Amino acid sequence: MAMGIELPTRAVKGRLKRLGGDEYINQLVQVALGDGDSDNPFQDLGLGEFMIFAINNEQVDGEIKTKVKAVFSSLESDQLARLLDMKIVDEENEKKLFLLYQNLETGGRIELEVPLPNAV
Repeated sequence: MAMGIELPTRAVKGRLKRLGGDEYINQLVQVALGDGDSDNPFQDLGLGEFMIFAINNEQVDGEIKTKVKAVFSSLESDQLARLLDMKIVDEENEKKLFLLYQNLETGGRIELEVPLPNAV
């Protein structure tokens, strides 16, 4: 079973808290789809904030979906998770990404909602 440290890191009984199973995979997906805020300019994490200044159209949705597919392609090649369904929904001037993915180790299906920065 895949295991890793919990983010943000914290000590429990003098050791870093570890995660495994669905919790760990969920954390990996959330970090990979985050805003990518980092003090390291050479570290390319998350979806980024490119859509904040983009025009709200199908092209931006396509770019988001391409990045999400790339994340899950990497997770699937590591036998961790497989993307089953993805859709982008506009709700009251707020874009949200809805994902359904499967943990390949446990077989569990997880639904995840990711708020996206608003496009203009």
